[in-house]
Amino acid sequence: MILVDDDRDTAEMYRYGLEQLGFDVSVEGDGAGLFVALASRLPDIVVLDWDLPGQRGDEVLWRLRADGATAHLPVVMLSNFPDQLDGHVDRVFEAGALAWLEKTKTPPQLLAVKLVEVLRMRARA
Repeated sequence: MILVDDDRDTAEMYRYGLEQLGFDVSVEGDGAGLFVALASRLPDIVVLDWDLPGQRGDEVLWRLRADGATAHLPVVMLSNFPDQLDGHVDRVFEAGALAWLEKTKTPPQLLAVKLVEVLRMRARA
């Protein structure tokens, strides 16, 4: 999986926690880094922050959807913004995000549960 978050401390906390739970995690700090990483390897899933330098999460997600190689890549949003934020959640779900999780309410263990749920759901589809 690839975790995209510009806050290095937060990203490393999630990376470490998810790796302890058996996930193979690489971290990118922005959308540009994500697309460089995707050029060499497609992950099973992407965890994407909303507030990234240069592009918002929905813009990154729309770009993923526009590329045939990544159009169906499962994406979960993980943000400091609450899910009631005006219009943001609607835009990411329109672009195909499978969940919007708030960092303050989502420790690595809970994120892992959601990722497994999403991956199982996708495997059945």
